[in-house]
Amino acid sequence: MYTIAVDIGVTFTDVVAFDRDSKEMAIGKSLTTPDDLQRGVLDAIKVAAQEFDVSVEDLVGGSERLVHATTQSSNAVFASTGARTAVLTTRGFEDTLIIMRATGRVAGLSVFERHHYRNTQKPALLADERDINGIPERIDYLGRIVTQLDEQAVREAVRKIRDGGYKAIAVAYLFSHKNPEHERRTAELIAEEAPGLYVSLSSEVAPVLGEYERSATALFNAYVGPVIVGYLDRLQRTLVESGLRQKLLVVQANGGITTVGQVVPIFTIESGPAAGVVGAAHLANELGHKNVIATDVGGTTFKVAIIQGGAWTYSRETVLKQYQLRLPMVDVASIGAGGGSIAWIDGSRLRVGPQSASADPGPACYGLGGKAPTVTDADVVLGYIAPERFLSGRMSLRKDLAEEAIKNQLATPLFARDVVSAAAGIRQVIDSQMADLIRKSTLERGYDPREFVMMAYGGSGPVHAASYGAEVGVREIIIPFFATAHSAYGAAISDIRFSLAYSDPLTLPVAPERLEDTYRAMEKRGELLLHEADVPLSSRKYIRWVEARYRRQVHFVRIPVSSRFDRDAVNALSRSFHAEYERLFGRGSGLENAGIELVNYGVEAIGTVDKPSTVEVQPGSQPHPRAMRATYCPRRRAMVETSIYDGLALTADSLIEGPAIIEHPGTNIVVFDGQMARIDRYRHTHILL
Repeated sequence: MYTIAVDIGVTFTDVVAFDRDSKEMAIGKSLTTPDDLQRGVLDAIKVAAQEFDVSVEDLVGGSERLVHATTQSSNAVFASTGARTAVLTTRGFEDTLIIMRATGRVAGLSVFERHHYRNTQKPALLADERDINGIPERIDYLGRIVTQLDEQAVREAVRKIRDGGYKAIAVAYLFSHKNPEHERRTAELIAEEAPGLYVSLSSEVAPVLGEYERSATALFNAYVGPVIVGYLDRLQRTLVESGLRQKLLVVQANGGITTVGQVVPIFTIESGPAAGVVGAAHLANELGHKNVIATDVGGTTFKVAIIQGGAWTYSRETVLKQYQLRLPMVDVASIGAGGGSIAWIDGSRLRVGPQSASADPGPACYGLGGKAPTVTDADVVLGYIAPERFLSGRMSLRKDLAEEAIKNQLATPLFARDVVSAAAGIRQVIDSQMADLIRKSTLERGYDPREFVMMAYGGSGPVHAASYGAEVGVREIIIPFFATAHSAYGAAISDIRFSLAYSDPLTLPVAPERLEDTYRAMEKRGELLLHEADVPLSSRKYIRWVEARYRRQVHFVRIPVSSRFDRDAVNALSRSFHAEYERLFGRGSGLENAGIELVNYGVEAIGTVDKPSTVEVQPGSQPHPRAMRATYCPRRRAMVETSIYDGLALTADSLIEGPAIIEHPGTNIVVFDGQMARIDRYRHTHILL
């Protein structure tokens, strides 16, 4: 039996397949096909099937789990190709989404963009005044009905929306998280008047405090809903035709998976990076590391996540197109820096990104029509990537086109026509930008990177990790054996997970029974969801958390809480909050006499799955280079003869001194002069700095 996982990136689509009987793993990689994502998925599955020497039908038909991380929601949001969406809200609050928060004009923008404030503006509206309909109804902050829902007004609004060609409706009434009765009745009325419309209720997708955030989350869910549901239904049919006998499982932003029928469309946003963090945490635990800086370099972005004590953290706020949403999302920081990032001249300065060549037309060296110089072009010119061995030779790169692009657009105006110096400049700029993001994700959050190991994955991560890892001061970098498809690996081992939340501001001290009732209600809901996902009782577990703050503060701090509440557990909660607050903001920053307010409560309902095990390799003789090739040495600022090793031929305890290149299908590991690489029993590479 097989476990198959698919991760669609902007540039490449990755597949990881495990054979449970032989414990062997196959990796499939193909160019992403934006015009029809299913084609890229099937191409990658075909490559994996060839690795096992079976047909696609045998591989898919013999799978016990097929997991999919999708970029469709991201694509729909950033390309503005979602469904035409209308909004129903409480009359008198029609402008909530338009006014936004005071920070809406700069939310999600870089420091560079914020410095040019006069050039910023609010984002384009997903729903403008014509799309927003006020409905007479009112529920107060305690959940009491003040004004009954005007059902006739709902019917009239829905008929207008139906006849106007809309495909989805977001329903966001005031204080619906305290009492969802009006939203649920509205959904029933919509089903009667316009059964074909996709409906998103704020009380279901974001049942927490925050009128604007709850409304925006419901809006985005409605906007991508028809796209995601349609895509997953088509993909599932295609896979069934290829032999799939199991339910298709979908990765969510919270680091878990769910069935197609249970998926909340907006929760699939950034599901690939979330799966990568899950994989990093699992792999680090296998290797005995609890504190890890997970770094992912793909075709368009560089992503960083912190794993502490073996667990990842969740983001306090998700920003999409400057809208601030409330999503259960693994905390992953990102910038536009990847293999496809375009190098350009800003006055007399070299800049790289955030614009990307993506998969179409791609870097100049792809030979698909791209003319702009990219990071991948620089890596080819510097010798870190062998053009004839890219993707195991299935795709040949054009070094001459890379040199031409760098020479014409960068080397001639800035580097006295020296192509190698220009390529080295691209590399230095992009690696420094990556190091800056790591520092922001560690030092600015109270973490010392010297106390962490770093993990680097993605197609370009192993090529650049030795540079940005050394710059931030870590002493060891782990490159997974399957780094090129690591996010797909993370999807394959992800547990089923449902993130449940509820808001009810309470100031300590509070009766333990009240807290226990709140959590038990969420756990009961989680139990139902796990049952619907066919999770056996023995595989279910629940993790509780709370978001708290000092009284009169605005922002929250999330902390884990006891599995059962009594008076001692409430006191322990207070101590945990003080400790976490001072860890984040410095010793002495706590305000112990201010009082603590509990605001948002949550439960992670988890269905654990058996993790595929990997084959261990035995120590062998010390490796010999497969070949020699000139590569760029930053320390010497020159091209030097470098040993090239076949990564698939390396055995446990192999030691490789830099400068060296370890070539794997889909990626290369760069080891610089003065660094040492060691291969462990799972065939992962450890770079010792």
